[in-house]
Amino acid sequence: MAIQLHSLPRSSGTRVSWALEELGVPYEFVEVNLKNQEHRSPRFLALNPYGKVPALTDDGVTFFESGAILLHLGHKYGVDRKLWPEGKGQARADALSWTVWAMTELGGHLLQMIYHGLDTPFSFKPEDRSKAAADYARSQFARCLDTLESRLDGREHLLGTFSLVDIACASWLQFGAMFGVGLDTHPRVAAWFGQCTKRPALARAR
Repeated sequence: MAIQLHSLPRSSGTRVSWALEELGVPYEFVEVNLKNQEHRSPRFLALNPYGKVPALTDDGVTFFESGAILLHLGHKYGVDRKLWPEGKGQARADALSWTVWAMTELGGHLLQMIYHGLDTPFSFKPEDRSKAAADYARSQFARCLDTLESRLDGREHLLGTFSLVDIACASWLQFGAMFGVGLDTHPRVAAWFGQCTKRPALARAR
């Protein structure tokens, strides 16, 4: 099989498997056994030198970082399947920009909010948390939601129609929802998120 996705269920690799399911591209899911330290093995480090999931191989070419993988899948497979803009115009620029924004801004501030400002299995111990970091992350995450709310004014999805860009953003909000991060103050975001998470491809990816 040309594509192998090395990952774990309910991890950042889920956004990659969601994308592959939407694209209808055959792939093999290779589960990485963390208990056996497979992510630290020379074989896995040859795929992802940072030793984290996901990693993807496609016709002998290796990618790591879920955002980079989404960009690769969009460029190689997404145009024909109407899930990524063709050409070099504004739509392609928007796709690149929003996908990178999802990984750096939306995901980054959400994680810091969880680490410092919430009580979750991923949060720091109370004595190791920073209130200043929590407050800043919360304010910046709210700013991210404001940005999405504005973008979705007059649009059903971030590029107009559903695309891999929606996966990049919605997958982070799905992670937040697991720990009670709500969208009640952003009705357009909430409606869009509901549409994204009801897609059959996401159910298959799980």
